Amino acid sequence: MMGNPRPLPEADNGAAAFWEGARRGELLVQRCDDCGNHQHYARPFCVACRGRRLTMVPVGGRGVLHSFTVVHRAPFDDLPAPYVVALVRLQEGPTILSHLVGCDPAAARCDMPVRVDFQPLRDGVMLPVFRSADGA
Repeated sequence: MMGNPRPLPEADNGAAAFWEGARRGELLVQRCDDCGNHQHYARPFCVACRGRRLTMVPVGGRGVLHSFTVVHRAPFDDLPAPYVVALVRLQEGPTILSHLVGCDPAAARCDMPVRVDFQPLRDGVMLPVFRSADGA
């Protein structure tokens, strides 16, 4: 292993279900059983109606690149630069912070259709990342 690898994600405060889903190749978000709102990250209440009946549910994994930045100097040895940090708005509504992979950083653009994929990190952790859905 290289000298300064990325830290593993924390699986507390409701995040354990998210990471277990990713390990299975599923993208999970919370859905409010009262109003149907989808939200990410997991919280103890719905941000739309303040309801407390929440369920982790799989979503389709499609969305658009809402915003992004290109990082040219990587903070970790196992994350080669340049890479794209992406804010993806899922079709179901919530946004998720991730990476855009398999795409030249110069080709990234706002509103670009994307789809989820999963990349192994280490120790069985799978990272949800996004790829262009339109071949860019």
